[in-house]
Amino acid sequence: MAETWLTPDEVCELTARQRYSAQCRKLAEMGVPFRPNAIGRPLVEREAVLSTAKAGRKKPEPNWDAIHHGKAA
Repeated sequence: MAETWLTPDEVCELTARQRYSAQCRKLAEMGVPFRPNAIGRPLVEREAVLSTAKAGRKKPEPNWDAIHHGKAA
């Protein structure tokens, strides 16, 4: 079974930042939910990153309303 939290190395790789404070800023900027622990290290749920990645892969759909009503985009 996969771990619940990203490892510190995975968070570092994801954010390209070493310091916890910089990682927290970058995660917030990226829209990745996290919680800082008692020493400030961001805890990131693995599922949150996977679901964010999946959401970004959605194919754009045509504007069906415009097509049905003959409106230009």
